[in-house]
Amino acid sequence: MKQLSEVFILSKTLCRGRGLGMFVFIVILLSIPVAAQITTATIVGTISDPGGAQVPSASVTARNVDTGLKRTVTSGEDGSYRLEFLPVGNYVIEVTPTGGFKRAYRDAIVLRVNDTARIDIALEVGTVDEQVTVTTAPPDINTSSAELGRTVQSREIENLPLVERNVYALLDLTPGVQSNNTGVSTASAATSSLILGFPEQRTIINGGTDGGTGSVNYFLDGGTNMTNLRNTGNILPSPDAIQEFRVQTNSYNAEYGRFANGIVNVLTKSGTNSFRGSLYEFVRNEAFNANEWGSVLDKAQYRRNQFGGTIGGPIIGDKTFFFFSYAGLREKTSRYLSGAIVPTALERVGNFSASSNAPPKDPASGAGAGTPFSCLGVLNVICPNRIDPVALKIINDYIPRSNFTLPNGRAGWQGNVPIPYDSDEFLVKVDHQLNEPHRLSFMYFTTAGTATVFPGSGNLPWATQNYKWRQHNVNISDVWVISPEKINQAWLTFTKNLGGRLNFPETTLADLGSAFVPQGKASLPQITVTGFFSLTNSIGGPRAGTDLYSLRDVFSWNKGRHALKIGGELSLNKDIQETLLNNYGVFGFNGNTTARPAVVGGSAAASGNALADFLLGVPSSVSQDTPVTAYTNTWYMALFLQDDFRVLPNLTLNLGMRWDVQTPPTDPENRVANYEPGRQSVVRPNAPVGALFYGDPGVERGGIPVSYNHFSPRFGIAWDPFGDGKTSIRGAAGIFYGSISGNEWNTQTNSQPFSTRLTFTNVRTATNTSGVPLGATLSNPYNNYVGGNPFPYTGTFTNGGGLFAVAEDFKWPRTFQTNVSIQRQIIKDLTVGAAYVGTISSNLPFGRDVNYPVLTPTATTANIQARRPNQGFGAVLILDSDQDASYHSMQLTTAGRFGKFATFNAFYVFSKTLSSVQLHNNTTQGLAQNYSKLELDKGRADTDQRHVFTLSMNFQPDFYSGGNRVAKAILNGWSVSPILKLRSGRPFTVTNSNVDANLDGVQTDRARLIGDPHLDNPTADMWFNIAAFARNPVVTGVATDGSAARNLLTGPGFKVVDMALSRDFRFSERYKLRVRVEGTNVFNLVNYDQPNAGVPVSLASPGNFGRITGAGNMRRLQFGARFTF
Repeated sequence: MKQLSEVFILSKTLCRGRGLGMFVFIVILLSIPVAAQITTATIVGTISDPGGAQVPSASVTARNVDTGLKRTVTSGEDGSYRLEFLPVGNYVIEVTPTGGFKRAYRDAIVLRVNDTARIDIALEVGTVDEQVTVTTAPPDINTSSAELGRTVQSREIENLPLVERNVYALLDLTPGVQSNNTGVSTASAATSSLILGFPEQRTIINGGTDGGTGSVNYFLDGGTNMTNLRNTGNILPSPDAIQEFRVQTNSYNAEYGRFANGIVNVLTKSGTNSFRGSLYEFVRNEAFNANEWGSVLDKAQYRRNQFGGTIGGPIIGDKTFFFFSYAGLREKTSRYLSGAIVPTALERVGNFSASSNAPPKDPASGAGAGTPFSCLGVLNVICPNRIDPVALKIINDYIPRSNFTLPNGRAGWQGNVPIPYDSDEFLVKVDHQLNEPHRLSFMYFTTAGTATVFPGSGNLPWATQNYKWRQHNVNISDVWVISPEKINQAWLTFTKNLGGRLNFPETTLADLGSAFVPQGKASLPQITVTGFFSLTNSIGGPRAGTDLYSLRDVFSWNKGRHALKIGGELSLNKDIQETLLNNYGVFGFNGNTTARPAVVGGSAAASGNALADFLLGVPSSVSQDTPVTAYTNTWYMALFLQDDFRVLPNLTLNLGMRWDVQTPPTDPENRVANYEPGRQSVVRPNAPVGALFYGDPGVERGGIPVSYNHFSPRFGIAWDPFGDGKTSIRGAAGIFYGSISGNEWNTQTNSQPFSTRLTFTNVRTATNTSGVPLGATLSNPYNNYVGGNPFPYTGTFTNGGGLFAVAEDFKWPRTFQTNVSIQRQIIKDLTVGAAYVGTISSNLPFGRDVNYPVLTPTATTANIQARRPNQGFGAVLILDSDQDASYHSMQLTTAGRFGKFATFNAFYVFSKTLSSVQLHNNTTQGLAQNYSKLELDKGRADTDQRHVFTLSMNFQPDFYSGGNRVAKAILNGWSVSPILKLRSGRPFTVTNSNVDANLDGVQTDRARLIGDPHLDNPTADMWFNIAAFARNPVVTGVATDGSAARNLLTGPGFKVVDMALSRDFRFSERYKLRVRVEGTNVFNLVNYDQPNAGVPVSLASPGNFGRITGAGNMRRLQFGARFTF
């Protein structure tokens, strides 16, 4: 405590400036012997006599049976003891009392990561030369803290089905994990998603949000294992290298911060006094897989080999240990594409006379006329001279012909696109007992890989992306036993994750004959033809990643009934994101050009044909971006104080306070923007009024000032009402601050004058009477653009160019967490629990357009720019922190054992998740219908699955107990491990099919609700009542928002059984061969995708509206063998 007081005085003396003073204070504090019990565990308990009275001054020694590590403390006046910072593993405890009692010995104690194991020992009367072995297993009940979470142990990692060999998949075993990997997925995806150039893990827990800023903290061996660009988790080592991991989901103590909704803490294996190792290979082949649901094709190629090995042991017995792991992956698989409707042979040349849809209307006939096309006297045929040559080339060269007929008679196409994936990884870990007080640990992990990805959600072969990445993790830690009551643990961490994504083929729209001017690396455009097909591409870029430097330290002091921890952390994130953005051009065709618009007081609307729009080359939307390289640097600092106060032997209070400081990301080139209507920039006087930049008065270098008021009080209570360790009643509440990310902040560099993401203002879904388009076309996207072709972009302010700026009063996300729980050991091997878990989140980030078009009597989709209040800009997106979300749930858990043959864990969660706008995608720019009426977007969150049930089991049924050695060898030694997952459906929104009925230039409108959309018995052919919806037409001077709520309906549920079957063959006590077959969705259950929810103009031609045309993966099997020694 004296040291702490000196620190306060010194920091105050050195610095009078608040920011510098805070920084110096943290640096000095981290330099004294004061990072968290994130790789270790704790044993607590009470020593008592036969009558229950406490026994003070007893010597309590814990010994790790694998490494020989020992730690000794003395019981206090109340008989209590506490052993901190013990490496996970198998332990024995020996109690030596001062006199009048026998020595007590307890074995078979298993410590799990971040565990607080309660081991109470009752002594027997006798002499200290006598010893009694305590055999009663301690109850698996948490009576010491109010946090909620679950530890997945090595036995589960080894036995449970893990077909993709990705340990993140087992996050699904934790109650409260709503989304694992993809952000809104119903179950674990095959591999970590690839978005920015490297594999990344996105997890949403207990109502957390994402928005590209993350809400979960990821650790590997105590060091941060994240990439700051979007605050996502990094790759983990092979399952054979992982000891266990713990997921903390609610009310964790003050040691943890920066992310508000969860912690994923993974611990790798260590060497012991025995040499141990393994060699393994796992194989998959399309011959073992079921075909995709709805596929009319032969099974696609699926070849996957994962192989590797581990070895660990002593370098110096009882002192120095090593562990090494290698794993490799070679995969050649395919992505199944379906749902496309392709042109018929007649439609490919502009002949719609035999088409099942309503015939397209000729825009040359004038607005409201709606006259069909006619060519040489033949109706419903577009003359060849009016077909856009670029569109025709795409049709002829890229659009396949139909290979099957849909149930509605339309021409469909299915196919498979190859997606290879290769990677290699290495892990080295050394643990060294330097001397009696100091235990050092070093870990280095690296992984690198390449992959080809089919980008986006397109349904025809078009573009691909080639990914290449490399990740490094270095952790150095020291546990310093200052005295039996005072222990310090510190970490130094360096993490580097860098990847790239290059688009292929290197072909641009200009190469297809267009006047399009590409800027940056060549790539095909993205084209959506509503109701027919989608040719998708995705943002590329050769470099994206983060360098992280971190120091963390925790000092633990057990003083009487107080278990104190004080510590902090200091880290620097350096991000780079070299991105091409959508430099290839994005084109949408929705049928507006060949539709007859409604006329007030005149004719009704008549449907158009998006394919006809495409053939004419007249889009309903066009955008084009320019490349940019963004850099951000972010400092993060924190201090905490935690006191686990044992008020009574059966009552513990968890009291904590945390202080977090994160600097807003800064750009070495000072590319930052604010927006203040009516104010002219001084540093950039040529900028339109309202845009302000660094150097203008009041504009901070990071866009906003550093906030120093992030104080987070935490309170918890744990009560063992009967004092026998078999029942706990717990409750907790606390404040948790979130984080901001590099990509969230560097989006400011994506807009003028640093680069541009230009939404074209020359889009006109009309032609003159001769059929000549009046605006943008595929052949000339810049036709009639005000000011001429804006590309190549040179840093000017272009008509219609947007701005992305941060609100000057932006605040960090803030979450209030609470839980109330009860847990009970019903019988020796069965525990049950029930908990209420709630989170209320505020100050959540969202970018809204504050330059929203004003409605006028002459408003159309062609004069959007002219209706903006500040015509110097297009959309002005302000990153503000004014959104919120809530989560309330009941979580029921149970775990148990059936004799020595079976164990199980299960949970059921009933929950409700709401959000004010869309907050669960991977950027801060959600898809609001109307930025001036965001209150209408409040509704169910994308992750709102009301019912979730998961059961995992492991059976080891040794059926035969007779003397026949052959029968015994055949029937015994098997292990069966299933995981059952049941989830209700996710919500979805019925859209207006990219038709901009509210005339704001953004095609995110929702449909009009005109009836009850629910069906008593929904099917894949009709999931909801399509007659309950209508498309809002485009009407001049009338802005119509869809009346259907966001996420109004619920999609199909999810049900799957994964299973592993293995058999051990022992050659001796040490050598073992395990053969294994495991599968995902082993019963081949169909898990439907969300239905098609874009409403057509007329239900007379519904297309796929309301139908489900895809499903999740069907059965996939994997065979493997592991030799251990």
